[in-house]
Amino acid sequence: MGGVDWSLLIACIGGASLAGIVTYHAVAGYFYCRHYIRRRSTAQSWKLQPDRFLSPELHRLAVWAGTRNMLLSGLLSGALIYAIASGSLDAPIYTDVAGWGGWAYTVGSTVVWFLLAEYTAYLVHRLLHTRFMFRHVHRFHHRFVATNPYVTMAMHPAELLMLQAATLAPLLVIPFHALSVVGVLLYIVVFNVAGHSGVRLESALPWQPPAQFHDDHHAHVHVNFGQHLLIWDRLHGTLRRHGRHYGPEVFGGRGQRDLGDAVAGRELEPFVRY
Repeated sequence: MGGVDWSLLIACIGGASLAGIVTYHAVAGYFYCRHYIRRRSTAQSWKLQPDRFLSPELHRLAVWAGTRNMLLSGLLSGALIYAIASGSLDAPIYTDVAGWGGWAYTVGSTVVWFLLAEYTAYLVHRLLHTRFMFRHVHRFHHRFVATNPYVTMAMHPAELLMLQAATLAPLLVIPFHALSVVGVLLYIVVFNVAGHSGVRLESALPWQPPAQFHDDHHAHVHVNFGQHLLIWDRLHGTLRRHGRHYGPEVFGGRGQRDLGDAVAGRELEPFVRY
């Protein structure tokens, strides 16, 4: 412990925590003020579930749990940053673009990390929707059936640890530019808040689904496990389908078929288009 640079450690943890909390509250606060406060009386025109709002108690729980988890995330991220900055962890994060194959590698590796982060998040999310994990960990997040922006980080701490570990693990073995790391993490936070906003939002980015995609996850529970891409749900058959029944006790991600369809041996119903 004598070798710890306490000023650097405090700066890393404090900076990571402050950056996370400010980003979370700034983005969530923007959507919440713009829609849930200023436009509450016209919810039919903008809200995905216009007849459902969180109770004041659930809203306060979402804000508190989200803030707590951003502090925990900052603690873990700050400790990782300190370990890299102090030289005690040899992670291949670089700042010299020319020394790592130029911009082609930097841009390409950023895309690779985004895809890895998205796929590992999909796999962790599916694990959280198995019977044991859902009932003991992930159910906390699904008490918020009608989402609002603050619900994004309102989860069990164990879930946060699982998602953060899966997201950050590639940084220990694959070289990434420092700004790529910041950019992808910022993207994940901002668009997760948008996806949990409960607002009818569309994205100009062709790969980013509308907020309806994740809102359906909360409304129907065991379906639509991806964060920012539809491709993993399509490939694994867990994208919501027309004519399927979903709910808290319908596990597996593929819904439940009508008995008549099962007897007739009909093909799977088509995916919902987002």
